[in-house]
Amino acid sequence: MRTSMSTQNSEIIEDGVPLTQEERRWTITLYSLATVLLFADQNLLAPNLSAIADEFGFDDVERDAKLGGEIALAFFFMGAVASFIVGFLTDYIKATNRSSLFAVTIFIGEGGCFMTYFTRTYGQLFWCRAMTGFSVGGSTPLIYSVLGDLYAAHERSSVSAIVGMGTGIGIGAGQFVSGFLGPAFGWRVPFLVIAIPAMAVATALMHTVRDPPRGAKESTSSLDHDGNGDSSDLSVMNMEVAMIDMGSSAHARVRRTSDGENYNSCIITDSDDDDSSALSDTSFSIVVHPETNGVCLELFDLIRSLKLLIRIPTVALMILQALPGCLPWGVINTYLNDYLSKDRGMSVEGATMTLTIFGFGLFFGMYLGGKGGERLYAIDVRYPSILMGSAAIFGYLTMDLMINDVHASSSYLSIASTSFVGGMGTGITGPIVKATLSNVTLPMLRGKAFAFLNIFDDLGNGLGPAFVSLLITRYGRKRAFNISFLGWIACGVFNLFSFFYVRQDEENMRRRHMQFIKEKSRVAVAMSLQSGELL
Repeated sequence: MRTSMSTQNSEIIEDGVPLTQEERRWTITLYSLATVLLFADQNLLAPNLSAIADEFGFDDVERDAKLGGEIALAFFFMGAVASFIVGFLTDYIKATNRSSLFAVTIFIGEGGCFMTYFTRTYGQLFWCRAMTGFSVGGSTPLIYSVLGDLYAAHERSSVSAIVGMGTGIGIGAGQFVSGFLGPAFGWRVPFLVIAIPAMAVATALMHTVRDPPRGAKESTSSLDHDGNGDSSDLSVMNMEVAMIDMGSSAHARVRRTSDGENYNSCIITDSDDDDSSALSDTSFSIVVHPETNGVCLELFDLIRSLKLLIRIPTVALMILQALPGCLPWGVINTYLNDYLSKDRGMSVEGATMTLTIFGFGLFFGMYLGGKGGERLYAIDVRYPSILMGSAAIFGYLTMDLMINDVHASSSYLSIASTSFVGGMGTGITGPIVKATLSNVTLPMLRGKAFAFLNIFDDLGNGLGPAFVSLLITRYGRKRAFNISFLGWIACGVFNLFSFFYVRQDEENMRRRHMQFIKEKSRVAVAMSLQSGELL
């Protein structure tokens, strides 16, 4: 039996209407604002660490262990759980509006931020701050899943930088708000100042942002010699499903089952064997919803997803580089402000201004990383790996100066320049890492890919301080911080190694995605034929 499907049915290939340019800008604006506020929230304790310790009767050791280590560890575990939950919902449930899911994630964390104002015991503070980990952990895989569907591969470094710059602004804003309002009005007030606008942004996300079609921005051609592919978007392709001979599709057999109510499922496999054990690691399940005739991908389980991802060398390297990279961020976000004021002789306001300048440098570094990564990608897809690896190692050198040479008697120019350059050096890597991860993973796996990365990357802000607190107990603050910043050297080495794999991994992703699109169309035709909808 042979049949054809016209271009008017091309929505089977990519469901949904692409976002307009105005909608994309509004989406990025709200996502960036949310990122700013989440990272501002995360940095509200740091400037007043000693003041909070005094209120709860902690000595210096308890201050670093409880306010730095224990709360950060709770933040990590709550965030890790959120990463997997939200990553699962992002990739598995097609009907999920990811912006609404993002809004709910923000409400959970910022509810904890709001309630921090009313805490009176350490236990209450502990659980309220743990809830913030849910927001940060859940938001990252979701944000970059959406960005991957809003922008093509050659644009992702820049757009990742735009959202990522919210990290720099958030760190600076959180330190600034807490460092200046805390001493004047008490350390609790800054939590209200951040929580209320964050929940307002979440409300706007829920009611004004539409979900983009999944996989809508994947190129349909291979990379050429200079790293550029055909920039045609699948969502707007004038694609026609060719005549299909259902009797000869041996390589893509359809097995149909039904639960009698919600959907029919078909399994695409390389084998003619009906035994499900014959399914290969590259097999996937397709679900057809009869009420919309839409088609979506459903991976068999989370473990299979992890196996698929880790087998991609670039993905493995991006996840590995995040593990040592979490240690320096643990110092910066939790301890550095208090270290500058208590151990280096600065005032709380002076230390806060130093970290605010660092945040501006981080903002500028992310801009450079985004634009630089985009320019280098246009020349050769491997060249951004050199930039992000070198920048990570440079970040170690600048922060070594911050820890060992900056003190209260240093000149304002010396403090400001060291802080700004340190922030700039540490900011370059992030946007390129996230763009690279997007470029080598299938759209339907990106949520989980970023969930795995997030455990050690952005959530390193939670896991890092816990490890650093153990180092402080053994070696003291200064030596512990110097050991922690060595993590960026290891991070840089892993990033540099991605140079040797990223081109092939991106090529493989494009090929597999096009195979999925073809099989997706084949299943749609098969289901229509079996239901008698096509003549």
